Amino acid sequence: MATATLSGYLAEATEITFSGTQTLASLTDNEWTSLSDAVNNSTTKYMMADLELQLGSAAFTGTDSTIEFYLVPSVDGTNYGDWTDNVTTDEQENNSYYIGSVTTSGTTAAQRLILRSVALPNGFFKIGVRNRSGVTLNASNTLKYRPWGYASN
Repeated sequence: MATATLSGYLAEATEITFSGTQTLASLTDNEWTSLSDAVNNSTTKYMMADLELQLGSAAFTGTDSTIEFYLVPSVDGTNYGDWTDNVTTDEQENNSYYIGSVTTSGTTAAQRLILRSVALPNGFFKIGVRNRSGVTLNASNTLKYRPWGYASN
């Protein structure tokens, strides 16, 4: 009888690139990034991924200092759902793409934050981020994903 187990990581961590108007650099409090460049999962069909966010030092304070993540899939490989970026207002059209958040340490320091077990779509997707940390982010920040799945023994 086959037993389901974790596959372990299936590839090295890959940086997610933001080429739009608003990137992770100097993202103000409550601001939304533009969507990342497209990630193609149509060939590899990875099931899951862990996200790693490396933030440059800033004065992260308070118990509600978080960074929110959003995943916007493309059903046809070309078009993506509505997304409003580069604003600090609440944007209800972005909410359905929410996949989780990470909490900072609440200190003035660089941060390395992990969001585990993000389900990936079968095709193309983009990532969006909202800064809810209470401060403007440093100009030097990196977001990576590392895929994994399940295996059968």
